[in-house]
Amino acid sequence: MSKTRQSSNHLSLPVKGSEAEPGSKVASSHIDPARRSDVDDVTAELALSQTVAARTLLYFPGHCLVQELGEVAAVLRELIRDLGSEDQNTVSKRLFADGGLLGGKKIEVLFDSLTRVGNEQMAPYTSEAATGLDRAVVIALMGDIGELYAGTAVKGSEREVQEQADALKSFNDLMRGRGLAALSDEAIHGIHSRDGFYKPGPLKKVERSRPFEKLSHLNGIHNFGEAADRRIGIAQEEKIPGVGWKIAHISVDRIRDSIEPLAGHMSGSPVEILQVWDMLRGDAHELQFFDMISKGNLQGDISMERKDQKLARASGAAAFLIGLGYHSAVEVSETILLYMGQTLRVILDKPEHDAAQVFGHGAATSLICELLEKQARTH
Repeated sequence: MSKTRQSSNHLSLPVKGSEAEPGSKVASSHIDPARRSDVDDVTAELALSQTVAARTLLYFPGHCLVQELGEVAAVLRELIRDLGSEDQNTVSKRLFADGGLLGGKKIEVLFDSLTRVGNEQMAPYTSEAATGLDRAVVIALMGDIGELYAGTAVKGSEREVQEQADALKSFNDLMRGRGLAALSDEAIHGIHSRDGFYKPGPLKKVERSRPFEKLSHLNGIHNFGEAADRRIGIAQEEKIPGVGWKIAHISVDRIRDSIEPLAGHMSGSPVEILQVWDMLRGDAHELQFFDMISKGNLQGDISMERKDQKLARASGAAAFLIGLGYHSAVEVSETILLYMGQTLRVILDKPEHDAAQVFGHGAATSLICELLEKQARTH
């Protein structure tokens, strides 16, 4: 971060001519949000700080997160094993696709990761323990399953849509067969009709675009993953790899107005991860994230044990999204706080506002980093 920088109040953020490609639709009003880190030391340091905190937690989780991940990994392993091969392929499609965390590998590798994370709760911090990649894989899988429940998974042909519906039904039926409180068909239909569990970014469709079909390399917020791993001291063979991703472009005005790094706009992804996490851990319907959202039940009066569980799950979801670079601290802050029983909607001046209006000047990084650091193992 030794480049010549500009004042945060006078940022020059034009669209690079080199960013365009034949056939792409690059709007002059939208740019790659990582451009802000190219010209602003403050944003760059925030991007690095939150990436360090997130990846540290994935590499060195504390006791409660080890237990929470171990429990869900063990259940996931059995559920995925019991699915038919076509449904297995559908549920794990993103993991094994080009640019996925397990891109090009066989499904046995997924079972190996699930086994290591599942066993870690019994023998944590040993040479046979799970890796940062293993933990990221477990959380990624919960997120991909959550997208099926939300109806936000990337769809293609009619056949692919049907395959996703079939896989979701099979997975949900298997959960019910284990006595888990899976979402009802009626609830799933309602979620699909609303295009997801929760929308923390009311203006996302206007303020975000994805101009390129090609996948770009993504590794931490604004690609600070390598720098973060060096700061943490992670050996090359132990590093969580980068992924391939269709980079989002965001409104220039939003990027100028937020010192906090943006990556993919305000994110509902934590809801998708955490709802699946709640179900896999055997939570009753009234304790699940979806119930909180649909009934406005913020669950403020909970036991210390329950609070510890929720903090661990929330930190795991945030660490995955930030550590790999999908969504930044400010983008996950509303849904993470909501999971912990606090809503930003009561303090936002206008319904179209989002977390960046409250936390966009450094507070989001402080808030989320504190959560992540408290859940990490001291080493």
